[in-house]
Amino acid sequence: MLISTGKRFVQAPFESEAELENVVVQNYEYIFGPSSIYLPKGKISTPDGAATIPDGFAFDVANKQWFIVEAELAKHNVWSHIAPQVAKQITAALKPESKRYLIERIIALVRDDDSIGRKFEEEDIEPIDIRKVLDEILSTQPLLGMPIDAVSADLREWASTSVKLETKLWIVRKHVDLADPKNIIYELPEEYRPAFDSHE
Repeated sequence: MLISTGKRFVQAPFESEAELENVVVQNYEYIFGPSSIYLPKGKISTPDGAATIPDGFAFDVANKQWFIVEAELAKHNVWSHIAPQVAKQITAALKPESKRYLIERIIALVRDDDSIGRKFEEEDIEPIDIRKVLDEILSTQPLLGMPIDAVSADLREWASTSVKLETKLWIVRKHVDLADPKNIIYELPEEYRPAFDSHE
């Protein structure tokens, strides 16, 4: 329970995966770091043309790494829902066409949003070099980034042994006001620290 000036907040389940996804989109810098850029959902395809739509892609400009992002609810079955979905997304994201698509989306963001351009400036990356830096980032192995409301034993085991990518799990929690359930606060990880990192 969280208590603030007479208000009491208790942990509550997310109403839907879309609610969790929206929290991630609105607060991605608190998960992937202040130098990160987030691309919300976009359709990509496997080499044989099977379409898939990851919840997003995050690019950490400072650390030169990128994430395939899949926000999940712990109630979803690891083996029948999460694992096959992520496998398809990884296969599709590694295609050269998918990488070109992601670069063009970021270039469009830089053009339209000064705050995105400043993230490159803060890392001493000149505008003329942005495309080159993005190519370098996308030439590295992506990480799987999964914001989730709880980490089950099966999820931890799958992330440790079955996923080909380094996997980071961040716990995002929802709390509602006992007196007014429409008054909601969300709990995000401190200092971008994942609850689980397969690399560690």
